[in-house]
Amino acid sequence: MTLGGSVTPAAESLAAAFTIGPDDPAWLGDLREEAIAGLRSLGGLPTTRHEDWRYTSLTALASHRLERARPDEGDAAAALLERAGSWNGPQLVFANGRYRSDLSWAQGLPPGAVLISLGEALREVPDLVRPHLGRLARVDRHALVAANTALFDDGVLLHLPVAGAVAPPIRIVHLTSLPGRAVATFPRLLLVAGEGSLVTVVEHSISAEGGRALVAPVAEIVLAPGAEVNHYRFQEEGLETFELASLHVEQAAESRFTSHSLALGGQVARAELHARLLGERAELTASGLGMASASRITDAFVNVEHVAPRCTSTQTFKTVLDGRARGVFTGRVRVAPGAQKTSAQQSSSNLLLSDDATVDTRPQLEILADDVKCSHGGSVGQLDPTSLFYLRTRGLSEPAARSLLIYAFAAGMVELVRPEPLRARARQLVASRLPAGARLVEAA
Repeated sequence: MTLGGSVTPAAESLAAAFTIGPDDPAWLGDLREEAIAGLRSLGGLPTTRHEDWRYTSLTALASHRLERARPDEGDAAAALLERAGSWNGPQLVFANGRYRSDLSWAQGLPPGAVLISLGEALREVPDLVRPHLGRLARVDRHALVAANTALFDDGVLLHLPVAGAVAPPIRIVHLTSLPGRAVATFPRLLLVAGEGSLVTVVEHSISAEGGRALVAPVAEIVLAPGAEVNHYRFQEEGLETFELASLHVEQAAESRFTSHSLALGGQVARAELHARLLGERAELTASGLGMASASRITDAFVNVEHVAPRCTSTQTFKTVLDGRARGVFTGRVRVAPGAQKTSAQQSSSNLLLSDDATVDTRPQLEILADDVKCSHGGSVGQLDPTSLFYLRTRGLSEPAARSLLIYAFAAGMVELVRPEPLRARARQLVASRLPAGARLVEAA
């Protein structure tokens, strides 16, 4: 399969890597064919000519020919997994896009719940997969969704039954080992939360240093009436990794969805959230923290569509930027006709630690109903010299004072992480990026 027009080596190599798996059912083969056709029609990877990517360039990735990551060999995955820290609940581990049963376990789930690899689900419970896979994540609209759908090797199915099932927090770990070549992996998650069910899911991605990689996760999450899902995306990728994540959510009446992302690594880190609130009194909360230095980019893109009346959405994002780093926030809210009594708020706060750091914040409201409460606010600033002077007069060195103020700015986003092991890891990683971070970790 080839792409027409002016195509980059990265997009061309992805198209050339397309095959239909020998075990794929016919309907999945058709979906993959549709996806590769979508990638072709969309022109390959997005560029800054696309409005939604105006400030996030993939030029450094586009010039590389990408290989599909090979199965992990040896102990590379186990060594990377140690960086993720301990976890007491169910855990599924994927190394270079393939399920590692030897590093995974799924005990403690409520009766009737299904937590298995997507490959296993396609063999054993295809009727749980087929109605939802590819329905929310449209291959004709998003090039990276199309690439993921065409090329994913495996993924996760989490299916919770009705009748108020409560699952323990679940961690999904994506590990990418880099063999010195430019590689691509495509993690996939399908989560269907039945009526009144409750679950917390953590997607934790880690890649090794020493090679360029594209990690393009796609998640589809369906919430039935009264369901509650908390989703955390925690990435600590290597400095030459491009993590371009896409999360697609559909909410029924009185459901509650929380999305929280921590982007603490990667050359380019972009987390997209596309949500449709279809039932009355659905609630969505989206938040995140991005930290970047040197010439790295951290990008949060949120697109929320209020379809039903009396729904609520809240967006709160922060970035900490140093060197020549760039931060991007796009918060889009569309209130459909008839979605009266909608409440939608957006907030973007940005801390610039150097004169060369830049931020682009773009709140976008499209309101087609007349009885709503929609607002947006943002701030861009530097460390307060008065606060810095005050801390210096109390005996702190300048690095220690700066670190304390930066951590105070970021701490609100860190403390939103509810699973304690993940919160402790987040504190450690945020502190490690500060001038005197070691002392903060010791004091914590």
